[in-house]
Amino acid sequence: MRALAVAVLVGTAAAALAGCGAAARTETPAPAPRLASNVPRLDPYKAAVAYARCMRARGIPHPGPDANGDFHLTPAQERRMRAAATPKEHEAADAACFHFLQGAVSTQPLSRGAIQAALGPLRELARCLHGFGYEVGKPMVRNLSRGRAMFGFERGPQPRDAAGRKRLQRAQHTCERRVELAARIDAIVKADRGESR
Repeated sequence: MRALAVAVLVGTAAAALAGCGAAARTETPAPAPRLASNVPRLDPYKAAVAYARCMRARGIPHPGPDANGDFHLTPAQERRMRAAATPKEHEAADAACFHFLQGAVSTQPLSRGAIQAALGPLRELARCLHGFGYEVGKPMVRNLSRGRAMFGFERGPQPRDAAGRKRLQRAQHTCERRVELAARIDAIVKADRGESR
């Protein structure tokens, strides 16, 4: 059974929206070093640009950040990144490039309170998807390495053909906009980490 991952990578200046049917990460992440202060000290945009350039130099077609230094990945961008390298190669590139983000992002995992708060918008997203005829599993939030987190559902619909995947993607994007998922998750994460930007 595959999970529906709707957002990953918050903490590396990102709240990246992923495509329906993206496999959930279930491995236990390695502990990450924490910054001396969890509040970003460097310009997050410049740090994120440098990180994305570094990843691209290592063969990972990482997109650039928005004006806040956040990476909002489309399903197509996620697929291109997965197709460009093995998971081990991607991890090696991330390990080589992450230093650009140090001092600009928090590596603090989300608190239990933030995880509980993030389940609210995910439940609303599930109700919206239900209105389009799609059923998803229980909402979940998982802390990953380096302050990143995954937001999604334990299972998601798996259309078999390209047309079905496009319909599901349109429904997901419509519902994400309706419940203001990205903005609400960003606000929860920033409040949890004491960030005001």
